[in-house]
Amino acid sequence: MPLLKQFKVLAVMLSFAVVSVYADAPKSGKVRLVIGDVQFQKKGAGSWNHLRVNGKVQEKDKIKTYEESTVSIALPDGSIVSIAELSEVEFSQLLMVDGEQVSAIEVREGQIRFDVQKQKGENSSFKIKTGTATCSIRGTDGTVGVTKGGQAIGSLNSGSMDMEQDGKKVSVKPQQFVAFRKGKDPIVGEAKNAGDPEFVKQIGEAVDDTTKSDADIVATAKILDTKMEQKKEDLRSKYKCKFDKLPEVVDTNTVTIRAACSAGLSVTIGAETIKSEGSPIRFHPEWTPGALGEKKFVAMCSAEGSSFECGRLNTTYKVNRTVAFGDVDNHACKVNYTLRGFEDNKGTLKFFMDDSLVQTLTPDRDGSYVMKLFPGAHNYKLVAQNDDPAVGVIWNRFGCFPPTQVVVDFKGGTKVDIRKRVSQGSAAYPEVVFAVKNVPGDDPSQIESVKVRVDGKIYETKYVPVEAGIGYSSTVRLSRGKATNVEVIVTMKNGLIIRAFKTYTFR
Repeated sequence: MPLLKQFKVLAVMLSFAVVSVYADAPKSGKVRLVIGDVQFQKKGAGSWNHLRVNGKVQEKDKIKTYEESTVSIALPDGSIVSIAELSEVEFSQLLMVDGEQVSAIEVREGQIRFDVQKQKGENSSFKIKTGTATCSIRGTDGTVGVTKGGQAIGSLNSGSMDMEQDGKKVSVKPQQFVAFRKGKDPIVGEAKNAGDPEFVKQIGEAVDDTTKSDADIVATAKILDTKMEQKKEDLRSKYKCKFDKLPEVVDTNTVTIRAACSAGLSVTIGAETIKSEGSPIRFHPEWTPGALGEKKFVAMCSAEGSSFECGRLNTTYKVNRTVAFGDVDNHACKVNYTLRGFEDNKGTLKFFMDDSLVQTLTPDRDGSYVMKLFPGAHNYKLVAQNDDPAVGVIWNRFGCFPPTQVVVDFKGGTKVDIRKRVSQGSAAYPEVVFAVKNVPGDDPSQIESVKVRVDGKIYETKYVPVEAGIGYSSTVRLSRGKATNVEVIVTMKNGLIIRAFKTYTFR
């Protein structure tokens, strides 16, 4: 069979044997902290039920918090959304697209604090809607909400955020807040504590006060910020918290954060809060396996009714895609292989046969799969996509020797009568020509051996051209005066042994 045709056949075989690509799948957030009375409405319809720790929050779910209540939810990529008291929020969209998170949250009442991981890839997005305002967030932490008067307000501790309403767009920088008053231009102010939920709550009250001008609101923010900063400085001097540095790169979807903090200090990272007793404490933030890239963790410390930032840690989550061969079945013509590192982390997987590329796939799931083999013995190489091209490459030589109905067809039939004068000698040396037929692809590599035997002696064989099958010939010695059986023994690599006989009578 021509080589190009072999590759086409193999490509078809592979297409039925390897991973299918899954559609973009909805993901769920995980409830990590619940304080007070928090309820949710599944898919935004039906009855309201109490939300519990470790519960799931899915696309279209609504969450409502009551007085002195709050809830923190961990999203698939490790981002944290904390919903303040007296709030109503809908998770409009929650997807993972090829390992890239697409999230949209609508704040209908109240406010949320967010600690969003850096958005990976062109398709990643994190949006928060507050009535008519939309916030586009890129790896940042801060607070967004709706005042009691229904006006949008947002602020940042770090990162970047675009906030837009009625065609008016503001690029919010770290330690800034923005408020959209009805019928007016947005107010932008500076404050070290802009991202603090308590700051946003109090500024929201000023925004709703129709007697206050924009300048009054900025002045109020400055006074409030100075007061809050002085309180936090007092706490920082009184309470200490030291964190161990994280490794630059991790290859698991969780990390352990170790800290030594003053007794009496409550420390929060993500949705975990631990009250220190003076001994070392540990946090274990996690994220979905496919959410690769930079991970940041903001530590917030609380004491005496106030909170302050007490640490920032960073690492990069990186997983190499790998592939490994498993069991091979030469007769069924298949080999098992296992993928790792592809879960929600779509990447290419290239298949080579005898150093020629025959197919490229883009799996996004880990697991064990089956690859069909082409008849015969070939070198197979699989290459998983990685930053380091030397990682995720495997190769091996496999044989495919399926059961077949192989036959031996002798040229000139199975019986031959040879007559020669006595003067021509007592022995004859005919050339026995035969074809081995029904071998898959007429591929000689399917055959273990071909032997020609006469009276217990084995004779050499050689390839010869024939019209069909694989041709062989062998020159044998016959003795005069008797019928001699020439035995052909074909041993196939699939274990089949074929015996055929041709009878010569030499007189």
